[in-house]
Amino acid sequence: MPYIGTQPLTGKFQIVSTSAFNAGSPTTFAMTIGGAPFKPATAEQLIVSVNGVTQAPTFSFSCSGSDIIFSEDLTAS
Repeated sequence: MPYIGTQPLTGKFQIVSTSAFNAGSPTTFAMTIGGAPFKPATAEQLIVSVNGVTQAPTFSFSCSGSDIIFSEDLTAS
C-alpha cells in the first residue's frame, strides 16, 4: 500500500540514553544515541518507560529537538 509522505521504518529499535532520573530532577532531558543527539520527528515514535511504567506520548511527555520533556516532575514514588 502506498504512503503519503515518508514511508515508516519498521524493525529499527534503539535504546536512547538520557541523564539519570532522580526525584526532584528537571523535567527536560537531552536524548542521545552513541553520544550523538537523537531527534525524533514526533513523540509518538518513542516508547518511554520510567521505572517500568510506560508513558503516554503527548500526555506524559513531548519532544523538542533532541530533548524529551515530561509533563510532571519525577517523584520518588
